[in-house]
Amino acid sequence: MKDSDNKNNTTLNFIDDFGNEIPMEVLARAEKDGREFLLVTDPEEEDNAYILEAVHAEGETVTYEAVEDDDTLRTVGDLFAEVLEDIDIEYEEEDEEEE
Repeated sequence: MKDSDNKNNTTLNFIDDFGNEIPMEVLARAEKDGREFLLVTDPEEEDNAYILEAVHAEGETVTYEAVEDDDTLRTVGDLFAEVLEDIDIEYEEEDEEEE
């Protein structure tokens, strides 16, 4: 599922590990295999987006974590690319250190 009008995206406040509040704009929501995902971006840095997965819910509070598994990231990223026809998703590859 996604917000019906991308011009009226929801902004949610996330709390990082240090207790800092970080506003993020929700571009889309999706479910895959019974799991909930969000595609979010920093309103001040719109060139980058992040895929988050809901990992815990208690009342109205939901805990999200960044998706780090490459297969899940690509599968869910492709799902968002299909839903949001006006965006291109490129994956940043982490540089592997040579020994």
